Amino acid sequence: MTNTDLSSGGKLLVVDLDLTALCGDEYRGRWLSERSEKAFAAARKAGNVAMVATARPPMTAFELVQRIGASACAYHNGGVVDLDCEHSSLKELSDDQSTGNSNILRFGVPVERCIEVCHEFLEHIPSLRIGIEFNDIRYTNFDLTDVWPAQEYQLTDFSDMPSGMAQKIMMFPTEDQREKVRSLVPDDMALLISEDVLWLLMNPEATKRNAMNLACQHFGISLSDTIAFGDDLIDMDLLQHAGRGVAVANAKLEVKAIADEVCPSNNDDGVAQWIEKHL
Repeated sequence: MTNTDLSSGGKLLVVDLDLTALCGDEYRGRWLSERSEKAFAAARKAGNVAMVATARPPMTAFELVQRIGASACAYHNGGVVDLDCEHSSLKELSDDQSTGNSNILRFGVPVERCIEVCHEFLEHIPSLRIGIEFNDIRYTNFDLTDVWPAQEYQLTDFSDMPSGMAQKIMMFPTEDQREKVRSLVPDDMALLISEDVLWLLMNPEATKRNAMNLACQHFGISLSDTIAFGDDLIDMDLLQHAGRGVAVANAKLEVKAIADEVCPSNNDDGVAQWIEKHL
């Protein structure tokens, strides 16, 4: 983190969605407020660039990205990076075979490798709830609506998976399974934990920090001119390496401890308040 000069335009604002830019605590009921939309619009008008960095897939984040007016987005926590949100389509973002758009970068893991890893985990932890996210479809060995009531999924034993590059392996381990899960993480994947319950295995290059660096290169913005907002452990690397890291008041204690400053909570439109005050 550096001493970012907020007096001039040209900043890259990198914002997490859930429990940061979005109001609401329950996943199904979260929303982007009118105040936030106006704040991002004003920031863009002042010459700044907005970027979303979220663990969400395109199918649940695309509309929010458009409403924020983001020029770039890191979906799947950086597994899919869109550097031209204005012109990219949901179909392009959701299909790993769509290679015509050079502004969409993918950092995935071959489905075949994901299947191997899933079988290895289930060999040691037969009751583990695990799945593979591929092209905006969740293939799981359990009823996903037990966790996310509104989300569609395909029940599978992983023998009927299509080929391609998956975005991530997703797991919902119980407390007594977590230590074993950690011990089984393969060397070619990185473990990320979102909101305490969702455990992700991903390509090590699929990170919000890497996506921010790519956006800086693409838009010609210095890393020192980046401002990142987050709440969760999964955001810590992003906040630590941005020019200025801002945690919302509802962030985990570890996140607030490493942030340069703390703004009001997500339910108080904290990100919008910070933008209104500083930009």
